[in-house]
Amino acid sequence: MAELSSVISAIRKKSPEDEPADIVGAFAGFGSILGIIAAVIGLLAGISLVPLTSFSWELISTTPFEWVLGGTSLFSIYTGAFMGLLAVSMLLQAMGSSDLRSRLGGMFGSVFYVGFIAAAAVALFATLGFAGVGFVTYIPTYLSTLYLIGVFFVIAWQMASVFYVDSSLTWVGFLAGLMNGLFIPILALGQALGPLLIYVAYGLLLVGQLMTLIYWWSPKSSIRGFARSPDKAKFAFGLSGFLTFVIGAAAVFIGPIDTHPLGGEIWSPWSTIVALPVGEVGLHMLTNPVLLYGFLAMMLFWILLSPRLGAKELKTTTIGEDIIKGGSKWFAVFMIFLGILSASQSGVFSATPSGFGFFLVIGPAAAMILIGAMYTAKTDIITGFPLIIAGVFTMVHPFSIAYLVIIPWILVIITQLFVMIESKWRGLTGFSQGSLSVLFSMIFAAIIIVFMFGLLGGGPLALWPTNLWFNISLIPGLDPAVQSSVIIILPFLALLLRNSALAGFSHGRGYATGGILMGATVLFSLMIPVIAGNDTVTHEASTGAALLIALYGISMMLVLSLNLNLAGDVEKQGHEFEGNLIKFSTIGQLIMGVIMLVFVLVYFSGLPSSTEIALVISIVVTFVVGGEILSILSWFIAGIRLGLLKEGFRIQRPAQ
Repeated sequence: MAELSSVISAIRKKSPEDEPADIVGAFAGFGSILGIIAAVIGLLAGISLVPLTSFSWELISTTPFEWVLGGTSLFSIYTGAFMGLLAVSMLLQAMGSSDLRSRLGGMFGSVFYVGFIAAAAVALFATLGFAGVGFVTYIPTYLSTLYLIGVFFVIAWQMASVFYVDSSLTWVGFLAGLMNGLFIPILALGQALGPLLIYVAYGLLLVGQLMTLIYWWSPKSSIRGFARSPDKAKFAFGLSGFLTFVIGAAAVFIGPIDTHPLGGEIWSPWSTIVALPVGEVGLHMLTNPVLLYGFLAMMLFWILLSPRLGAKELKTTTIGEDIIKGGSKWFAVFMIFLGILSASQSGVFSATPSGFGFFLVIGPAAAMILIGAMYTAKTDIITGFPLIIAGVFTMVHPFSIAYLVIIPWILVIITQLFVMIESKWRGLTGFSQGSLSVLFSMIFAAIIIVFMFGLLGGGPLALWPTNLWFNISLIPGLDPAVQSSVIIILPFLALLLRNSALAGFSHGRGYATGGILMGATVLFSLMIPVIAGNDTVTHEASTGAALLIALYGISMMLVLSLNLNLAGDVEKQGHEFEGNLIKFSTIGQLIMGVIMLVFVLVYFSGLPSSTEIALVISIVVTFVVGGEILSILSWFIAGIRLGLLKEGFRIQRPAQ
């Protein structure tokens, strides 16, 4: 009844008491009415009217030239009308929200203008450009341009959806943002999986635009008055994280999974290209790019919605600050943008896809790894590790073992479900688990020792001198050709997870070593697809070993700095003996590192013999193993003396 009263007040411009109505944006609400009309047109058309990617087309005749796009001859008319209505809708909302945008500050309100420009451009190009296609060779260019313009509309649309949620204190804003934010991802799924989901998408748009109308015609008291995120926005973040990876499961399970000729289920990366049937020209993606497009659009909504915690929440948890924020957040958004752009151009069905495969892989993977690392840097291991592991295995080329992608993905969905519950129950978006940061740092350091010593078995002599580390027959029942690409990446993954867990040690302690370690590790992880750019497994193993040693070398200096800082904190707690022990072990690692560097420079300054290479490899193994043992001892002492091993889940509701 309160919402209905607000709508009536907006129309009359007076409150029920005949006083001037104090509503959010009366003029902006008329834009939502046009959005409702657009949703009805979409329901009547029953096809995707937003140019995402992978539209089907058919050549009817060459003389006169006639072709059909999207399965109907009325596609350009439907799209022009639909996108034109959304363009005017966003323009009216932009003009009618000036007071609200000036009150809230920030840039999100301005995206209404960007959305208007992009939607208007799509509407014009979809109609006028379609009429200008006179030859079959023009079709890929037309589609490529149409999809490119659509990318900017989709990004602006998702940002506008975040604006509704983030600014409102009520369930109306929550539903307005969430329904509109789900429209693009579900529409993308429907384009690949069937018309039922397309109707669901337009139904979500219809409900979302109705909620948007109520949002604009609600009293100003429904808008937040502080910079921190409202409780509804925190829950929306948790819910959208869960929905992101449920939607993304379509791109994981539909297309990439296959059986290798030598046996075993494999998972091919999203950049995998297959030839079109005989008689057709162009290239085709193994996984429909529109599935990945929907996943990335939802991920964009999720990350942009990352909440800002208030003083009440920060006092309740030892996390102490926002988890997803700053430059790392916007770098993740940038990688998602590259992923969406690549997905859009990969569905042109021409030679275009081959140029976008790299970003089609690292776009979503980089965002997942970075967000996971940001969680682990705040000591939330359970939420962060599945994101990192899933992101890494989606990048393995030329293929990964299927269950190594599927199981982490399922774990991501489960952990995001826990975060969703946590965001609703306590208003928090992560868990504080300092004890797990200590334990997993030591566990993965021990795993690195196992790999360095070759305790899992050695590979064939053809991999020398890296055969000690890569037993490409490790998994019984699988041919070495099937598991080699995964085995080569496992030591690198262990080091990646160790560094990510270590970042939690520096959280809240006033030094930035952990953040630098996290950033360097994430950037190195993006080089995983490079390993596949070799001709043989031998070369892949050498490249993998080079990346492993390079990351370890960079990490070593940061880890030594971190250990010295921990030693200082232990001493400040009154434990001088343990602090000195950590210091001396760190100095010992530094001396060992200098000795190793001298040997490498001496023997590799020329053309080393096989004996000299073996000697240097032995010294490297000795240094890595010795350094990891000393570090494990240091982290264990710091975990005890600084109280990290006592930190874990705190099941309590925040003070009201």
